[in-house]
Amino acid sequence: MKKYKYIFVLNFFILLSFCGGDGDNQQEDYSQDVEIEKVSQVSLTRGEIIEDNSYLDFQRYLDVADIRIFILPEVSDDFAYKVADLYNLMLEEGENINYELRDKYLVNTKNNLVFQKVGYEGPERYNLDSDPPGVDCCPGKGYEDNHTDFIWEYLNVRPEEQIGEVIEHLLHTITGVAFALEFEEWNWENPNSKINLAMEEAVDNGIFDISSYEDIKKYGSIEDFNKVTAIEFAFWGIIVSWDYGDIYELPHDEFTISTPKELKQELPIFYSLYEDTFNKIFSTPEKDTVIEMFE
Repeated sequence: MKKYKYIFVLNFFILLSFCGGDGDNQQEDYSQDVEIEKVSQVSLTRGEIIEDNSYLDFQRYLDVADIRIFILPEVSDDFAYKVADLYNLMLEEGENINYELRDKYLVNTKNNLVFQKVGYEGPERYNLDSDPPGVDCCPGKGYEDNHTDFIWEYLNVRPEEQIGEVIEHLLHTITGVAFALEFEEWNWENPNSKINLAMEEAVDNGIFDISSYEDIKKYGSIEDFNKVTAIEFAFWGIIVSWDYGDIYELPHDEFTISTPKELKQELPIFYSLYEDTFNKIFSTPEKDTVIEMFE
């Protein structure tokens, strides 16, 4: 896991430079008074891949549940569809879903042009640490700010490794962008938000070790550090809530619990936040189904 987190932090620095150091997500234009559209206007469908050269280097995209997934040329159609299908799987109906809350989330992701980028093999392939990099930062045409990191398609890796890559970075986009725009409790810029209080509880209790991210403050900024630690903590909390700890070889040095029971007992602030928001919008994807998708 140490090697994995080193790669994540290194990739973050590369992407931070690549995107101009603005932290990607901008919240100033957001209003929480967005009206809920009619259910008929909310789409849970997965579209087909569209070729469109007006989006700079991202000349293919597909829409799924009102999020647009932009695809770099080397990425296979099959992998792009799997990313979209996994996101759709997370939005399946379930007994805990609050459909009004979910509809509002979907409307706001669409209105705020939340998007996900998919690339091939990693940032080194595209020289993202160079000036200029090998590909454009963003697709343009309004798709500029509301994204986090790439999902990378890798060759010759175990299904669990590729699943881990996809789920982690989808969750970064959901919590670090869409939820930060939707819910003040998930706003990582607010030191008193529930996500930050939950993270403090985890750090204080020795459950979440943030030492591997300290260099972000040195080479990036305190804002970058706050965002990255919040989205990483949220990701760990959600996959533990899903009982997906085995996919990520939990417990380990960075996150020391691995079961939903432990999370409920030891991180009550996050458990409450998860139950009140995330669990009312997203369902837990069935693990065997997800593994089969990526075999």
